Amino acid sequence: MDTAAATVRAAVFAVCVIGAAAAGARPPFPPDTLELEAAVGQKISIWEQSNYNGLCRDLGTPTFELDSKPRLGEVTPEWITYTVPIGQRCEQMKFSGMIVWYQAGPVPGTDEVIWTVGFPREFGSRTPTTGEHRVTTKIVIR
Repeated sequence: MDTAAATVRAAVFAVCVIGAAAAGARPPFPPDTLELEAAVGQKISIWEQSNYNGLCRDLGTPTFELDSKPRLGEVTPEWITYTVPIGQRCEQMKFSGMIVWYQAGPVPGTDEVIWTVGFPREFGSRTPTTGEHRVTTKIVIR
């Protein structure tokens, strides 16, 4: 067998597998940085995520740590029970989840908050630990 042809076939196969996996996967963590807008006094959701796997098993309560407090508002986590919408895998099942809220204060300006989130995973999964993830969030208050 020609080595160059085998290498090309292996590369094409790897790209197809990675692409297929990425198409069906949802990101387990928020991006490293988020930018949002809020009105004076408005409460907004910074980020929301459930914690279950493709076999419809709850993977546990998310963790949250506020690393840097905002100057112009307040950040609070809310642990929720997430119900999967009809038509999606695991539909109408309930799982652990979390919403991170920002409550804007009475003054307009730009606020920044840094927080860390972690999601427990099953032993042996692709992400075997909580994989804590730090997020910097910039909020423009108008």
